[in-house]
Amino acid sequence: MSELTIKRGTKVDAADAASIDKSKLGILLAKPPQNETEGQAAYSGYTQCPWCGHVGWTVGLDTNYYVNIVCGACGGYFRA
Repeated sequence: MSELTIKRGTKVDAADAASIDKSKLGILLAKPPQNETEGQAAYSGYTQCPWCGHVGWTVGLDTNYYVNIVCGACGGYFRA
């Protein structure tokens, strides 16, 4: 059985959140999308919100740098 990997986010403070480009935000979802096309989506995986602890599926992650994410449960901004 394989182990579940969860990427832990880091909080974005209010001053930095104001400068985030909202069109490039990743979104923390409750579960993976049902109809994701192979090879067309960015890297995705499980992520944990540092504000509320919600663990969900995030599309748009990158293995080379952190991306900004908005939590679908509490609305907090974080990086993962």
